[in-house]
Amino acid sequence: MVLPHIPFPAPAQADRAREFERLLQPLLPVFFRHAFRWTAARDQAEDLVQELLVRLYPRMEELAALDRVQPWALRVMYRIFVDQHRRNLNSPVRPMHELSGLGTQDDPGDCFPDDAPQPAELVERELTGERLAAAWARLGEDHRVVVALHDIEGYRLEELSVMLDTPAGTLKSRLHRARTRLRQLLAKEPFADSVRASGREG
Repeated sequence: MVLPHIPFPAPAQADRAREFERLLQPLLPVFFRHAFRWTAARDQAEDLVQELLVRLYPRMEELAALDRVQPWALRVMYRIFVDQHRRNLNSPVRPMHELSGLGTQDDPGDCFPDDAPQPAELVERELTGERLAAAWARLGEDHRVVVALHDIEGYRLEELSVMLDTPAGTLKSRLHRARTRLRQLLAKEPFADSVRASGREG
């Protein structure tokens, strides 16, 4: 992925463009990794990162003054993601996981019981990558975000509270529901029981 082409009418803008590239080019893989985990779709992830870069360019002064660009930029990208998700909810063309009744407008995991035990690990060792990817794609957007940032990237709830502008208590509850929902989706995958049985026998 490369930075988007932005025309620069004056020579002075060339320095601005170079500084923008210096700050953000190394972070593009990070942005795309997060975007792909949130959207579970490569084309949507690329669009999200491109939109982020377009939004960030006019804010060069803010970027240059930051000690850590990455958390701040991720917060901006999350807001773009939320805005896009809300627009999708109002679109006549709905994502497949919503059409199949696997999600709701507020929080896709809220329609499922929250009484399952907290898993020691999100995924059992014997689960294949394909099955995990299929379950991940069916997880609600809010749930993918919090699991990706907390369990995969290692951000603390206090950090996520600032980044996502959401109370830590709400994020903790959402994380628990996301883990539970992911386990439910994995349990419903074809041949889940036989895979577990073979894993125990091995």
